[in-house]
Amino acid sequence: MCGINGFNFEDTLKIDAMNMCVFHRGPDFAGTYSDGEVSLGHRLLSIRESTELSRQPFTLNPEWVLLFNGQLYNNKKLVEHIGTVDPALKDLDTYVLYKTIEKYGWNFIEHIQGMFAIALYNTKHKKLRLYRDQSGQKPIYYYFKDNTFIFSSEIKAILAHTVDKTIDTDSLMIATSLGYIPGEKTLFKYIKKVLASGCISFDIEKKVLQKHIFTSNCADYFSDSFETAFEQLVQEHLQSKQRVAINLSGGLDSSLLLHEMSKEGHSIHTYTTDFKDCNEKYNRDAQLAQRLAHDYNTDHQTISITKQIYLENFIESYKTIEEPNYNISLPVYLYTAKIEGVHGDKNRVILSGNGGDEIFGGYPYYEQSTQISKQQKFLTPWVFNIIKNYRNKTNYHFQNMDERWMYFKDFRKKHIRTFDQGVVIDHIHSSTEALISKYGTKHDPVYEMMIRDRFLWMSAENFIQADKLFMSQSLEVRSPLSYHPFREYVDKKLTKDDYFESGGNKVFLRNLYRNKLPDYIVDRKDKTGWRSPIIDWYDEQYKAFFLETIPTRDGPYIEWSKIHSYIVSKDGWPGKHIHVYLSLAILAKEYNVEL
Repeated sequence: MCGINGFNFEDTLKIDAMNMCVFHRGPDFAGTYSDGEVSLGHRLLSIRESTELSRQPFTLNPEWVLLFNGQLYNNKKLVEHIGTVDPALKDLDTYVLYKTIEKYGWNFIEHIQGMFAIALYNTKHKKLRLYRDQSGQKPIYYYFKDNTFIFSSEIKAILAHTVDKTIDTDSLMIATSLGYIPGEKTLFKYIKKVLASGCISFDIEKKVLQKHIFTSNCADYFSDSFETAFEQLVQEHLQSKQRVAINLSGGLDSSLLLHEMSKEGHSIHTYTTDFKDCNEKYNRDAQLAQRLAHDYNTDHQTISITKQIYLENFIESYKTIEEPNYNISLPVYLYTAKIEGVHGDKNRVILSGNGGDEIFGGYPYYEQSTQISKQQKFLTPWVFNIIKNYRNKTNYHFQNMDERWMYFKDFRKKHIRTFDQGVVIDHIHSSTEALISKYGTKHDPVYEMMIRDRFLWMSAENFIQADKLFMSQSLEVRSPLSYHPFREYVDKKLTKDDYFESGGNKVFLRNLYRNKLPDYIVDRKDKTGWRSPIIDWYDEQYKAFFLETIPTRDGPYIEWSKIHSYIVSKDGWPGKHIHVYLSLAILAKEYNVEL
C-alpha cells in the first residue's frame, strides 16, 4: 500500500530523498514529519479511501505520529471496541488504527489484525517502534550503528544515507546454502529485517535498541464453520475502493479464492501466465486457469512470456528484490506486475493464493518428513541418521526439526563454494526459537515443516519478492490464506490426518471444495505453478548473458572465476543454485561493493 521511512535526526533533504527512493510504493502523495529529533517520511498508495483522507504521517493529537503501510482487516471489530469513531471514517483503516493507538497506547498491537509494517513515534516519551505483521507480508528494514538509526520499507532508501556497507559474511554463507537469507539478516552487517511478529523499539534519547516478538488475540476470530470462515476471510480481503483482481495459477488455492470472490457478486478480473517456445507441460496450469476463468465468466487475460521477455526483465527483477535470491521466476513475476500494475492495466490490488500450501500441507517434502519420523521410530534416530546421511552425502541430525528443514531446503550437492553448515543451522535455530516458543508446536512432522516455511521462507523470500516486485509497479498483493488469524484457526482445526491420503495432498481442503469447484481443479495432482521453463529456453544466448553478468575477477568473498568455469562447463542450464550467484553479482554492482 505504501512506503515508510525515517531516522533519528533532523534532515529535511534526506527524508525527501528517502521518499523519492520509494516513490513507486506510493505515487499519490509524499508526506514528512520532523520535530528536531526524528525525521519521518511516507509515500501513499491510496486504496481504501481518498488521497486527502489517507495522507501520512498521520496524527490527531501531539503525542502520537503514525506511519502505516499495509491493510487492517478487522476494522469492524476495532470500531465496535473503540466506540469514539467518526462514522464517515470507519472504513479508513489508518484512522481506525490511530484511534486504536489512542485507546490502548503501545498495547494497540494486541488488538489489530492485518498485513502491515508500522512505524509509531511517541513524542512525549521519545520512543520509536517498528512493527511487522505476524505473517511478514510487509517487509521493513532498519540500520543501527554509532547511535544512528534509519528505517525504510526498502534497502535502497537506507543506502541513500552514508552508511557502513560492511558485508555480513555469515549472510553470504547462508544465501549460497539456501538461495536466500531467512531471519533478520541481510547482505549488510548493519542492515536488518524486522522479523514477522517482530517489534523494534528505539529510545531516541538513550540511543538504545530493543527487540521482541508480539502476539495478538485471534480467539474466536472465525466461526466454527469452515465455509463461513472462508467467506469472511475473502470478504475482509476485498476491502477496497479500487478494483481487486486475482492471479490464477490453475491450482486449488487461487481457485478457491475465485470461488469465494464470485459469491460476493463482484465483476472479477483474472490473470494467468503462459510460456512460449517450451514444453507444453509448463502451460498446463495456465490452460486450467483459462478454463476456470471461462467457467466463472471472469474478465480474463493471459500474459504470455517469451524467452526474450524473460532475459529483458532478468537484471531488473533481481535488483528490485534487493537481497540475494535464487528464485528462477522473478523475471516472470516482474513482467506480470508490469502488465497488471500502474503502467499497464492500472490495478492497485491483486489477490494471490500464496500460503495455502503452508497451512493445508501442500508440498511433497511435508509427507517425506512424516516418513522420516516413522522410520526414526523403527530404526532409532542414531541409526537412521547414519543411513540417511551416507546415502545423501549429508551431515544432519534429522530428529532436530531445524536441521530437517534445512535438509529439504539446502542445495546439498550443488554447492560451488565451501560453507560451514553449523553457521547456517545456528542462524536457522536463532531465527525460529523465539517465534516457535510464542506460537507453539504440535510435535507433528508436517506442522513442524509448515511453521518453519512460514517464518523462514515465506516472510524472507516469498513475501519479499511478492511485495517488492509488485509494489515496484504500485500494485499491492494480498494473500488471504497467509492471514495470521486464519492460520491459527486452521492449525487448531486440522490434525495430521487432514494433510495427506493415498498419495494426495491437501486432503481436507479438496474434500471441502469438492462439488463446489470443478473436478479438474479439485482432483488434479500435478502442478507446476508459475515455474519458468528456463531449462527449455537455455541456449548460447542465455549462457553468454549469464557469463556477462558474473564479474571477471575474484572478489574478497567469492571466487567468481569458479562460478564462471562452472557455467562454461555445463551444456545446459546450470541449475537454480547458480541464480543466487547471479543475484549477488547484480547486487554487488548496484550497491558498489565487492563480493
